[in-house]
Amino acid sequence: MADLDTVFEYYGLSDPFPTVWADNSVQESQFALVLGDYFNGSDDGTTDSAAVEYHDTRKLQRNFDMFVKMKSALDTAYKEMKKDFLQESKDWGVVDIDQLIDDANVKAAQIMKPIMDNKSRGDRLKATLSLIEKNRYLFDLPAALLENIKRGDHDSLVRDYRRGRTLTDEIRTLPHSMDLSDFLVQQRRIIERIWGEVEVVVEGYKRSIWKQLSQARPDDNYILYISILLELGVEDNPIWVWLQTLVDNLKNQMDDAFDDLNSSLQTLRKDVFSTSQTSTGIMAAYFLNAIKLPTLDGDILRDLPEIVRMWVMMKEVIEEVTKYFGKQIALFWECASGFLDGRTQSSLPVGQNGESKVHLKLSREEEVRIRSDARELVELYASRVADFFIRSVADSEEKAANVKRAKTIDSEFESDGNTQAEHKVMNLRNTSTASLSASARLANSLKNDRIAEAQRQIDRPLTPLPSVESSASPPSPGSEKNFELYAFLPPNANAIGTTFFLSQILNTMGSVASELAGLSISSRHIDVLRTMMGTVRERCVGAACLSWQQDAKRFNTIEEWSPISTRKCTRVPELFLQYQSAVLDGLQQLVFIPGAEKKSKVVVILPPSSKLVSNIKTQFANSIFLALNGLVKDAVTSDKTINGINGSPVQGTVPNSTIDRDIGTPLAPMESRLLLMICNIAELNGSIVSTLFERFSALFSIQLTDNSNIIGDAMKQLDEQLFSTYTKKKRANFTTIIRTGILKSGIRWSQLGKPTDVSQYIYQALLQLVLVHMQVSSVGPSLVKRVITDLLRHIVNTILESFRQIDKFSLGGMLQATIDVEFVNQKMTSYGTPDIENLYQTCYATIQDATDRSKMEVDVMTRQLEDMKKLLLKCHKQSRMEFLCFKVEKLVKD
Repeated sequence: MADLDTVFEYYGLSDPFPTVWADNSVQESQFALVLGDYFNGSDDGTTDSAAVEYHDTRKLQRNFDMFVKMKSALDTAYKEMKKDFLQESKDWGVVDIDQLIDDANVKAAQIMKPIMDNKSRGDRLKATLSLIEKNRYLFDLPAALLENIKRGDHDSLVRDYRRGRTLTDEIRTLPHSMDLSDFLVQQRRIIERIWGEVEVVVEGYKRSIWKQLSQARPDDNYILYISILLELGVEDNPIWVWLQTLVDNLKNQMDDAFDDLNSSLQTLRKDVFSTSQTSTGIMAAYFLNAIKLPTLDGDILRDLPEIVRMWVMMKEVIEEVTKYFGKQIALFWECASGFLDGRTQSSLPVGQNGESKVHLKLSREEEVRIRSDARELVELYASRVADFFIRSVADSEEKAANVKRAKTIDSEFESDGNTQAEHKVMNLRNTSTASLSASARLANSLKNDRIAEAQRQIDRPLTPLPSVESSASPPSPGSEKNFELYAFLPPNANAIGTTFFLSQILNTMGSVASELAGLSISSRHIDVLRTMMGTVRERCVGAACLSWQQDAKRFNTIEEWSPISTRKCTRVPELFLQYQSAVLDGLQQLVFIPGAEKKSKVVVILPPSSKLVSNIKTQFANSIFLALNGLVKDAVTSDKTINGINGSPVQGTVPNSTIDRDIGTPLAPMESRLLLMICNIAELNGSIVSTLFERFSALFSIQLTDNSNIIGDAMKQLDEQLFSTYTKKKRANFTTIIRTGILKSGIRWSQLGKPTDVSQYIYQALLQLVLVHMQVSSVGPSLVKRVITDLLRHIVNTILESFRQIDKFSLGGMLQATIDVEFVNQKMTSYGTPDIENLYQTCYATIQDATDRSKMEVDVMTRQLEDMKKLLLKCHKQSRMEFLCFKVEKLVKD
């Protein structure tokens, strides 16, 4: 509009739409000048040059005509517009125009928007394709990493991740001051998003590796997992986290393993109790078999099947547990040592740009903690092993109940278990170093008052054997109360099986302890292992001694009271020798543990204390007393109350064909049992006990002189008591026969005539002696001489005492009494002794002193003596067969 200002000025107009025209004369030259400038677009500013170059008359006329026409058209249009459109009410005529424009815009948008959108989309697609083509490696990286993870190609994953990280860092490190184009900004945003996906993949992979590392044992490929984490770059030190996780896992595994072992023990004990009603005969048969087969390889036939089953399962589990944790602790220390001295780190990667190098050096605090963890693992192992052997049955049951209750509670939170475990692994660096010392727990457990009290009861020597007539049992150190102080000991287990299985367990534990002691952790952990072995050894010896005393009490159940053909007694003395030898050998294995492998130069199995050996010495003597007490008790007890192999009828299943089959033999009468018991004591006191004492001294390097004398004196007293018990009734019988024959049969010794035969009471007494001879010969031939001699002494002494009560003998009475005494003397010549001979002479003197010799003539006496000799010869010949057992070689003595 600024270009028309000159025209408006010429016409005196102030706007393009005047209502009236001003009357101004216009020079043609001026008008031409103005119009020429406007229509020709000249900007020269010089009138002369414009007129010369562009205007001529004709041209001017044409321009003027055009102007007039335009002016007329404009005026007309203006008037029409002023009349219909250019009104305020119609917004000066633009309402319709706006509507038309809006409609046109809508239609244009409908037509052009898809075109523009497609163009924009195409532009963006071109830009994206360009971006993808330029950064194709990054776009393919998430899928490539997932594929590497799927294949387990850790090397390719680390390589691709590092390359992608490098490219991303290059884009990130562009200077911020640059005037980045929209394309570059968009590119950075897309790359960041892609890298975020890569990080998600890698972080998930890291979590997987962390999990695998947390579950890796020292004998697994833990170095691979640590290397991957170091190469990928992690905030936490995988070396430190793995070592702490391993310690925590081993502690938890030990707790769980020994808790499961204790629970299994309870189940096994219940199985034994459920079959505890086995008959005495069956138990005796298995006990006898265990004695007969002490060197049998394998586990069978060493006890009742259910007891052997408990021993075998417990031995296998204990050996597996101790070997496993011993190996794991040793491997842990081997791994930890490699990290402590830096040998292992030398082959580990330092990460991209050395970012993981900080993890390859352990701090001083971490080194101290690792050594402390290793020591605590050993202490915890020793503590749990000792706890297992220290527990009583009540403690074991309580522990099993607590564990079961805790598992029930934990199962309610099982859904949170994985989250808690993962959180625990990732936060091991913040765990406290304060923990309960396992060695302190072990020391406290050794102070258990109940164990000490039980040990004092076990160590208490038994009182001397009671009289054979007494039915009271001596104090029993193997009572049920004491037996339940050993949870690991099967109920009613015999000592042969106990020593056999416990010695194997101790050998395994000793080997493991020797290996652990060789680890250069500290001197303290060696002391803990020594304490553990000493404690377990004492508990095992204590359990074996309880079984030993129990076996001694039931040793009488294997007595068959039947003599064997090759010996002068029953088989019990030989069985006793075999049994005690097997037990002593087993105890020697428990005390010295010679089967343990020495896997290091460190000594962890110390020599046994003198107290321990002294306790075994006391138990050895007690076992002899208890065994003898049971045998003697059975020997003097009524036949109906005897239990054992030959007692109550056998019920149940007897052992297999290798077991002893002498079950159900008729039980010998009490007198036969007394004779056999006397023979057994003679055999025991003669060679068996001395052999056992020598064996004990050789095994334990200790002398048993005092015990030998005490046991020898006790056996002598017991022998005398048993012999007296056996002969007591027979003495009374002989006393009755003789006193009745001499004093109460009606014989008037002062009026008797010439004798015609030996008196009847002499025949009766000798025939009773023949019966005794037959009984003793069939049961205990070695006792014939002793029994017959003792009874003969009693017979002669009874005759003497009876004759002393006769006031006066006639000649016939003197001859009758003399021939009675002489007949006995000659018949029993083989059993004569100096003291019996003195009794004979005393009898003769007593008879002579009481004889009235005033009416005796020498020649008459001579004839009477000759007749007496003939009579004696006749009587000997007539009774030769009746008294042949006395083996009199010379019938008549001058």
